[in-house]
Amino acid sequence: MKSLAQPRVRRLGTLEAVEFPASADAPVALCLHGYGADMRDLAGLAMELDLKGPLRWVFPNGPLQLPWGGRAWFPINEERLAGYERGEGAFDLSGLRPEGMDEARDAVLALVSALEVPWDRLIVGGFSQGAMLSVELALAAPAAPRGTFLLSGNLVDAPSLAARAPARKGLTYFQSHGTVDPILGFGGAKKLHESLTAAGWQGRFVEFEGVHAIPRQALDGLTEYLDGLL
Repeated sequence: MKSLAQPRVRRLGTLEAVEFPASADAPVALCLHGYGADMRDLAGLAMELDLKGPLRWVFPNGPLQLPWGGRAWFPINEERLAGYERGEGAFDLSGLRPEGMDEARDAVLALVSALEVPWDRLIVGGFSQGAMLSVELALAAPAAPRGTFLLSGNLVDAPSLAARAPARKGLTYFQSHGTVDPILGFGGAKKLHESLTAAGWQGRFVEFEGVHAIPRQALDGLTEYLDGLL
């Protein structure tokens, strides 16, 4: 495993972030946490993934502080979240645009501006809610990112995606999802993959027998994908 510089906490725009510095010309991986986590939750990926070249990792905090701890990129229905624990079915956001998503997108776009990194050197991705926001960022950015990775995400605002995604034709992505995910259903993940490929994106979908998580199979696939971008 390659040695990493010591991480540091920075304020970039309005958001705090854990950053693992790298050489000035290294690509940057912007990794967005899931609902209820924070900037440190996924920071272990920087050490876990044995990549063939340098990569500058940035793990920002979501803008919303939750009352019970952790952070979020945009609000969700807490009753609905509790409902999945009772077996009432997973979230389905395919027909709506979540309140607060636009504000979260703008905050991350401001963070990227503060990084002063061109989009063709930026890989944007995340887990769960962070994966959903990553798709929005790839669509809304002033230029196409180098790539994107979507770990246990789902289709959000399908009409908007169908209208905007063809403008990013050829963009590569990596996606993984558990077949029995009780929070963001496997069906919604497959619909996202189908929608992106129909728009001309080039992606690999890794399914695994599991729930809302990032298992070894997903980590290995992500490593292979990132190596191809370095």
